[in-house]
Amino acid sequence: MPDIVKPSVRTNWSDTMQLKLAGDGRAEELALHAIGPVGLDDTRRRYQGRLPVNLSGLLRADLVGVESNRVALLVGVPDAIEQMEVSAAPTPQAKASGDLLFPVNEPVLSANEPMYFVVGGNGGLSARFQLSFKYRLFDSDSLPVSWLPQLGNLYFGYTQNSLWDLGANSAPFRDTSYRPSFFWQSASRGEGGMPAVLRAGYEHESNGKDGVNSRSINTLFVQPVWRAGFSDGRTFIFAPKVYGYLEKSDNPDIQNYRGHVDWNFRYGDDEGWLLAAQLRLGSTGHGSALLDLSYPLRQPLFARTGGFVHFQLFNGYGETLLDYDQSHGTQARVGFSIVR
Repeated sequence: MPDIVKPSVRTNWSDTMQLKLAGDGRAEELALHAIGPVGLDDTRRRYQGRLPVNLSGLLRADLVGVESNRVALLVGVPDAIEQMEVSAAPTPQAKASGDLLFPVNEPVLSANEPMYFVVGGNGGLSARFQLSFKYRLFDSDSLPVSWLPQLGNLYFGYTQNSLWDLGANSAPFRDTSYRPSFFWQSASRGEGGMPAVLRAGYEHESNGKDGVNSRSINTLFVQPVWRAGFSDGRTFIFAPKVYGYLEKSDNPDIQNYRGHVDWNFRYGDDEGWLLAAQLRLGSTGHGSALLDLSYPLRQPLFARTGGFVHFQLFNGYGETLLDYDQSHGTQARVGFSIVR
C-alpha cells in the first residue's frame, strides 16, 4: 500500500493511479486505487493494488503519466496457496471521477467538451459530430511553474463541431465550427457558495469560409462550475459560460441570437443516465436549446470517457455558426459518444 505525495501545483486528488513495474526484461502496469477520503489540503494519500503473480525479484516502480521518483521493490515468489488466494480475490473496480465537469486531476492531454457522432434530423438526414480536447501547457515540475505556480493551470483547448448533410446530393458538410482557446483553470473546495472549478480565458470561433459565408467571433469568457451531490450517487452541475465579444464583424448581430451566456447544466450519474443541457437566450428574445441524454455501454476508461449511447435534441437558432440567425425546427438525432 504505497503513499503518494501530491505535487504542490495539483489542486485535486485522483481516485486511481497507474504504477509501472519493470524487471528482468518484463514490464507491467498495476492499477492503484485510493483508500478512504482525503482533503484538498492533504499532501499524502494512500493507495492499494495487487502485485501480478508473474513478477518477482528486484523491480523498478514509477507512476505512469505523472512525474515521480523511481523506487526499487524486492518481491518474493508466492507459493501455490498464495497464488490460489490471489486468483480468487476480487479485483477492485475503479470509479470514474466525472463528478466535476472539468476534472483537474487528468493527464497532460485530456477530454474537454463532449465527443459524439449522432444521426437524424428533421425532414432530411444529417449527422452532427464533435471532437474536443485540452492540453496542459506546462508540467508541474517544469522551470516556468517553479517560478510562477499558476502557470501549471494554463491550457490550450480545441473543439470542432460539424454538421454533415447526408441527405443532399454528394453529402456535403453544411458547416464546421473551429474553436481554439487558451484558458486558466483551477479548483477549490467549493465551500461557502464558491465554485468548485473556475475557468477563464480567450476563445476564437470561425467556420473557415470566406465571402458572404464567412463567420467568426473572438471572445473573452469566464466559466465557474458549481456542483451538488445527492445520496443516490447522482450529481447536479451548473456551469454558466459568460462571455464578451472582442470581434464579430462577420456577424455583428450575433448577440441577438446567442446572447452573452451559455447556460450549462448536467444531472445524472457516471454509471447510469446523464442529462446535459445548454441554453442560450439572445438580446432580442431569440435563442436555442441543446439537450444530450446518454447511457454507458461499457465500463468507463477514465473520467468522463468510455462508450455511451447518445440521444440529442436541438431547437432554435444557430445550430451552426453559418446559420446563427436561422432556425430549422427541432432536430432529433441518436448515435454514440466517447466523452459525455
